[in-house]
Amino acid sequence: MNYLLFFGLVFLVATNANAGNLQNDVAAGSNIHTFLQLIWDLLKILAHTIHIDEDAGLNITQFLEKYNYSLEQHQVTTEDNYILSLHRIPHGRNNTGTKNKPVVLLVHCLACSSMDWIWPGPNKALALLLADLGYDVWLANNRGNSYSMGHKTLIPKNASYWDFSFYEKGYYDIPASIDHILNVTGVEKITYIGHSQGATTGIVLTTTRPEYNDKINLMTLLSPVAYLGNATSPMAKILSKYQSLLDLALPFLGIHGIAYTPTIGVLGSLLCNQQSSLQPLCIVFIDLFAGFDADQVDKEKLPVFLSNTPNGVSIKDIKHYVQEMDSGHFRRFDYGKVANIVHYGQLTPPAFNVSKITAPLAVYYAKNDFMVSLNDVTRFVNELSTFPKVLHQVEYDFFNHLDFITAKDVKSLLYDSLIETIQKYAPVN
Repeated sequence: MNYLLFFGLVFLVATNANAGNLQNDVAAGSNIHTFLQLIWDLLKILAHTIHIDEDAGLNITQFLEKYNYSLEQHQVTTEDNYILSLHRIPHGRNNTGTKNKPVVLLVHCLACSSMDWIWPGPNKALALLLADLGYDVWLANNRGNSYSMGHKTLIPKNASYWDFSFYEKGYYDIPASIDHILNVTGVEKITYIGHSQGATTGIVLTTTRPEYNDKINLMTLLSPVAYLGNATSPMAKILSKYQSLLDLALPFLGIHGIAYTPTIGVLGSLLCNQQSSLQPLCIVFIDLFAGFDADQVDKEKLPVFLSNTPNGVSIKDIKHYVQEMDSGHFRRFDYGKVANIVHYGQLTPPAFNVSKITAPLAVYYAKNDFMVSLNDVTRFVNELSTFPKVLHQVEYDFFNHLDFITAKDVKSLLYDSLIETIQKYAPVN
């Protein structure tokens, strides 16, 4: 989970939350858009006066082209009419072709995108490491992020567009993505890798649509967000404490979702670059969510990460996780007793029955993860019908929730071991 800068940018959110992109405001002749455009132009001017890593602000097409990786962009439509983008890296820099290759699907965290698997660059990013080893790599983009804003009938200005949480992503987005991948590649099974919410959606998929267990040769969960009753994140607890206030204020302001805008990326790059006196504050802010581990922050590359993250997210999605923290349960969205009867035919939301997971499972967790505690990981594992093939605690004591995708030494601390596991279940010929 990652909410960096969301509430520090309230004025931007309030004016753009339902727009999805600023072009809609232009069409409406919005004075607010003119004001934001002036800010945007000023930020671009400022950006040229300081040194920021040249990868900051690149989208996935620009990034992969720069580093000589091939990219395919695929569109899939879910059963409930959301239009998603899948990004495919069919081969690495030193291998070609797509036939007879094992397929890996990487699924991002909350408020993230496919960029989170590649931004550290060659020899560091998990997606690029796998591609260079000979895997056919697919990157999911779940509904609401900058690459998957489409819908057959709704637009992001509609409140109903944002009426989703991690349940819909797991029940609709992931199976649509997997089915498309199987159809394109002709393989029978994929390797699934999910970080944070990407782990949540994998669990939702295999518990609510258990037939998909047979389409996965290994489901790898990095910081598996299921039970959250023991989460210690101070920032997440603040969200929990003021949830009732937010429930009143956000709908009043017309905020149902937060769409990614380039302004957010530029602000992150400017405020948190190495020359900025605010970078230490940025790092502390991140660590208040994820766990304190300043030593593993790549201070030079931090603007690259923040130029793409946080990405789009629905308020309902955040609220669903807050419910999980407050209740200690892992279950569907809680609408309240009366509304639950309408939605589910019972007073309380149905729980996700993790004993239905039969796909081979590899679980990776960390002691310093402020979101996913050791107790909650243990509870999840104890409810499985079969013990995970791999249950691995990262040995580095300060490894936190975001280190799974951002740590400077993540390759040696985690990816080397993870890739070794993947090769056992899906070897490259």
